[in-house]
Amino acid sequence: VLCVHYTPSTMKKSITRTACFVLAVLLPATLDALTIPMLDDLAPKLYSQRLNYRVAVGNKETPFQFKDLHVEFTENIKTPKKYSTGIHDVSLIQKPFFVNWRGKKDIELEKGGWEVLWTTKSPHGHLACSFVSPETVQRNKDASLEAGRFYMYHRVWTRDTLASERKRRLKIQEEAAEKLEDRDEYFRKVVDDKEKMGAKVMSYAKAARSMNDYYTSGYQESLFIPLYDDQVLEIHENCIVSTRGVVYKMEKGEAVKIGDSRVDFLQIE
Repeated sequence: VLCVHYTPSTMKKSITRTACFVLAVLLPATLDALTIPMLDDLAPKLYSQRLNYRVAVGNKETPFQFKDLHVEFTENIKTPKKYSTGIHDVSLIQKPFFVNWRGKKDIELEKGGWEVLWTTKSPHGHLACSFVSPETVQRNKDASLEAGRFYMYHRVWTRDTLASERKRRLKIQEEAAEKLEDRDEYFRKVVDDKEKMGAKVMSYAKAARSMNDYYTSGYQESLFIPLYDDQVLEIHENCIVSTRGVVYKMEKGEAVKIGDSRVDFLQIE
C-alpha cells in the first residue's frame, strides 16, 4: 500500500511504500503542546475490541452497500511498523451481507488486519481495518465490491487533541463565514448600478480574494473534525474514533477512494 503525506507548507505530494494512507493537513499551531500517544502502549488497549462496520462503495447514486461486518481486534501482530501499532490480525466474528432481488447474501472476506497509524506531527491518527474480497461481489451491474483488498480508515484523537481540534474547527468556521460575508458585500457593489465601473472592478477583485481566502482557510478539511460526542467512539482516552470513515483500494500504486464507512461498537446480545 502507499502512504500519501501532505505538508501544510507546500501541499506537495510525496509517496512512500508502506501499509497506510495518512492525510495530515493544516496542522494547528498548538500541536507541539499536545501529547501524542505511545503506539506501543496504545495497542494493548484495543486488543479484543469488537466493532461493527457498515460500508458503501462505488457510485454514490447506486452504491454497493453491505452491513454487519462484525470484527474483533486480536493481539497477534503480523508486521511491526514505524508510526504504527503494527499490523495485527482481525477476527471476523460475522460475515457482512448485502441484499439484492434474490434476498440476503453473505460476503466472503479473508486476511483481515488492523492498526493505528499516527505520525508525530499530526493531531490525529487513523484506525485502519482491511480485508480481502477473494472475488468480485455484485448486487447488479451498477453496484459491486471488486475483488482485492479494501481499507477502512477512521480518524482517531486523544481527548486533548480532539478538544484542541474542535476549537480549531469552530475558529476556522467563524473566519470562513466572515470571508463569505465579505464576498457577498463586494458582489452587491459589483451589481449596484450606482457604482462606477472602476469601483466595480475593484469590488470584483476583492470578492475574488475573499473567495480565495475561504478556499484556503481549511474549512473543508475541518469538517472531518467531529464536534459532538455522538459522532465518536471512545475506545480509550488516547483512542477516540470518528464514526465516519473512508474506504480506499489500491490502483496502479495509488490509494483511491472508493466509498465511505461507518463504525459503531458491536452490541453483544
